[in-house]
Amino acid sequence: MNQLALKAASQNVHDEAAAQAPLANDLKDRRSQELVFALVGPLGSGCTTVANELHKLLKNEYLYLAPKIITISDFIREGLKKKGKPLPSRETGLDNYIAAMQDAGNDLREEYGTTYLIEKAIEAIHTERKRAGGYSDGIIVPKRIAYIIDSIKNIDEAELLRSVYGDSLILIGVFAPDAIRNKRLKIKEGKKQTFVEILKRDQGEEASFGQKTRKVFTSSDFFICNDADLYRLNEKIERFVELVFDVGVHTPTREEAAMYKASSVAANSACMSRQVGAAIVSSAGEFIGVGWNDVPKFGGGLYNEDDRYSSTQDNRCYNWADGECHNEMRRMEIITDVVQKIVGAGLLKKGTGPEDVRNAIGGTRIKDLIEFSRSIHAEMEAIVSIAREGKHSLVGATLFTNTYPCHNCARHIVAAGIKRVVYIEPYLKSLATQLHEDAITEVPHDIDEDGNRVKDAAPQTKVFFQQFDGVAPKNFLKLFRPLAERKENGRRRIDDKTSVLPMLTIALDGPATYETKVVADLAIKEGSV
Repeated sequence: MNQLALKAASQNVHDEAAAQAPLANDLKDRRSQELVFALVGPLGSGCTTVANELHKLLKNEYLYLAPKIITISDFIREGLKKKGKPLPSRETGLDNYIAAMQDAGNDLREEYGTTYLIEKAIEAIHTERKRAGGYSDGIIVPKRIAYIIDSIKNIDEAELLRSVYGDSLILIGVFAPDAIRNKRLKIKEGKKQTFVEILKRDQGEEASFGQKTRKVFTSSDFFICNDADLYRLNEKIERFVELVFDVGVHTPTREEAAMYKASSVAANSACMSRQVGAAIVSSAGEFIGVGWNDVPKFGGGLYNEDDRYSSTQDNRCYNWADGECHNEMRRMEIITDVVQKIVGAGLLKKGTGPEDVRNAIGGTRIKDLIEFSRSIHAEMEAIVSIAREGKHSLVGATLFTNTYPCHNCARHIVAAGIKRVVYIEPYLKSLATQLHEDAITEVPHDIDEDGNRVKDAAPQTKVFFQQFDGVAPKNFLKLFRPLAERKENGRRRIDDKTSVLPMLTIALDGPATYETKVVADLAIKEGSV
């Protein structure tokens, strides 16, 4: 190719890049400054309060352009108006109002798809960006804009938001002790059972289009306990936002470090059902033991990856007995045995067959049996690991786990003298509080039945199972190991909140666009243009 042709080709490449996006000289300048916060929490947890406080912080201290609070319930009311249906009224009672809104939301999801309401939120974000000047010739430009969605209800909604906004989406899980939530919902004695059903529905309906708050909550990037202390709530929000923008110097709390440890050791598990990790911290705050769910081996401890390449055979379930999940196979055998007994006794009605019986039994708690697993559970292994060393006492210790302990582990936790359990993911099969209500509680000992803090509370008399509060383990390294230098000219770096950029960003253009610019710039550097 002659020099003239090469120059023309290079210019075409450069023109192509310019046509695709208004690329700056530095590709880093084409990173988004926008942030999308989505709140999720059970009824009465105070998502709206968190949204309002977050809004004020971003607007007043970080000078984000009037952060937009997008309320999902507005879209439900809008949908009812379009259909000519009456709007739910609080005057009919809070329980009736909530139930009516749940019904209306489910009707819209059933008609238009499980993500319909969050699609409306995305539409609102698109409209708000236009209003705030976030486009130039139809292309998104870096701008300090934030959107706060109050609040989402199922995992499909979270996944759609994540697929659209990537790392710039921040999911905040908000929770509060039941006594405080009940107080906020103003649950009266005669209405308790009604609200129990409403709260259960909110946490996890069977319908594919229904509410599944509990499931999406566990995928949060940050967890906030909103227990009616507004000052403390604002401290948590401020710290988290400073982490997002890498403002100042922050290190993990002891609880964040412990939960990260528990979650990271879960990766060692080869269990085909779920990977669970646990870490135990002594009453003095020192790590004294870890564990994960897997098959125990002779001599102590668990089989691990190294056993695959040594004289010790790896006998974990995936590599044993044709890869069977022993617990599940035993459950299936029990169901088959029951079906055969019913059929053999001639108890079937006309028009029904063995498969009908199997389906009916399959919906019982037989499917929740956990007694036949070959694996030792993470919490048990953590406790046993300390016993193997014989160096530490478990009395007064705290156990951290990424999943709520089963009732089998719960009794070992109580017997070991552990004082507190901190978890992230609920485990609905667990009967811990039902079987051990004399020794286990999910209610803080310093909160009374009316949701008020007790100044001179009686000493703790039960193991307290507590929801984790802080940075989610999946963001531990991202937020606590920032790339920027902490000092400038030999002193601690001072950040200007009004101009600092978030660490959680996404590219505003596709890879092909950036590639085209790099090729065009290279041609210029080499003198080809």
